[in-house]
This record gives sequence, structure tokens and C-alpha cells, in this order.
Amino acid sequence: MSRFISTVGNYWPGYDVVKKLIIFGDSYSSVGYDPDWPAPTSDEPLGVPFPGFTWTEGGEDMGDSTNPNWVGHLVTTRRKNNKPLLVYDYAVGGHTLSGLRKQVELWFLPTVGKKPDWAPWGADDTLFVMWIGINDCAYGSEHASNIRRLFGLQEALYESGARNFLLIDVPPIHHSPAFSYALRSDPGVGNPYDKWNDELHKGAEAFHTKHPEITLLMYSSWEIFNKVNRDPEAFGFSEEDIKKRGGAIWHDHLHPTSKMHAVIADDLDAFLKKYEGNGTSNS
Repeated sequence: MSRFISTVGNYWPGYDVVKKLIIFGDSYSSVGYDPDWPAPTSDEPLGVPFPGFTWTEGGEDMGDSTNPNWVGHLVTTRRKNNKPLLVYDYAVGGHTLSGLRKQVELWFLPTVGKKPDWAPWGADDTLFVMWIGINDCAYGSEHASNIRRLFGLQEALYESGARNFLLIDVPPIHHSPAFSYALRSDPGVGNPYDKWNDELHKGAEAFHTKHPEITLLMYSSWEIFNKVNRDPEAFGFSEEDIKKRGGAIWHDHLHPTSKMHAVIADDLDAFLKKYEGNGTSNS
């Protein structure tokens, strides 16, 4: 099927000018931030001691590692370039679309969504990021209704003033250690993930058609994971790491290592920099 082509609008200042990220998602994006805690500051850009509590290697339990995920790596890169970010990260490990609704409707919209003095943000300096779906795909392969709900939440963000959106598709989880060799050999094993991404692109097209003035960027985690799988040595990994739990790519059966998150962050940083302000692109 056709893919939605990332499009920038007049509210997009260029990635280097973006000052705030507002993130919704699951364990891949979680830093352990509680929305009842104080807002992020220049000294604590995640709202928690850097790099937060992640689902990478090194923790005693799930979600308590102090190694950065892609969010922390991205913040570090921007800080090194003297272009710091503040991040409001509502992502929670294990969340599906039902949890995403809570993140948007209960945690963000009634508080930061109202642009209070203690957490100001603007349509032209803030990027809203949504990376969700891995856990939903574990429960089935018919995703049209979930994607409608996802874009219903995007609509609520739009109504609150959001104009710059970044969507991230799901990676090829069927190539992770979570799937046995027998399951990986099933030609239909990747269908739930393929179908999620197909529906996400359809929804993105419809959302942009409804709101042509917005910036809507579609980053593919599917593509970066496949690039690593095809040529792991190019990214500093080995062939045996591709499907090895506890290796350099996968911390466990499902969650990437901090090193793999760094690969994602570097690729995402390059992707975002392609899109200049005022509706122009370097691609």
C-alpha cells in the first residue's frame, strides 16, 4: 500500500529550533516520569534525574535501568549541540491504546495541555511524539479501530494547540528474541506489525487531509531495525546479536539495549534535521 509522506507546515520551525518534546508511548519511550512531579527544567530536562528509569539493561527489575533510551540519547545530542530540549514524557511500560488514552486525556490535557505558567509551550516550538502499538499487536492483527482511537487522541492534541506531530511506527518485533525460531519461520508471523503500520499510514493521510496546515512526520523504527538486522556490523553489532537476548541489541526478549536506542536516536536526529522550517525539506 502507499505510504504517507512526511509533510511540514508553517508552524514547523525546524528541528534545531524545537524547544520541547511531549512524548506518549510504552516501554520503548518511558523514562519513569510521573505527571504529578515537578515539570522538567534546564537542570533536569526529563523531570527526573537523567537519564530517568528505562527498560534497558542494567536494572534490577523491568523499568528501573539508569541507562538512557532513545529519549535520553536525543536529549544528550541536543545538549552537546547547545540546543537543549525539555521533555514531558508520559510513556509507560506495557501501555496499549487504552493506556495512551490515559496519558493524553487524564495526564496531559488537564495540566500541561492548558499551557500553564509553570509549563508553557507553543504551537511553533513543541513537537508531539507518539510511539505506541507493540503491545496492541500482541493481542491481535485487526487494528483499524485502535488506529481510529489513536487519531482521535491526535485530534484532542490538535484542539489543545498542537501543530507539530511525529508518529513512529512499530518495529519488526517478530525478528526479536520474543519469537522462537519456529514462530519466526511462519510467513504470517509479522502480519500484526505490518497491518498496524499500514493502518497508521492510512490514519496519518486522513489526519493530514483534515488539517493540512500541520506538520506530520512519520519516522520508521521498522526501517532502522531492519537496517541493523541486514548489516549489524555497520552499527557496531555482530550477527549473533540479532536474535540474542542479553546481547548488544536486545536487553531481553523484547526490549532494546541502550546501545540500540542510541542507534535509533542518531537515525531519528538525522531524520528530523531533514525538515527545515517554513515548509521546506532537505530530503
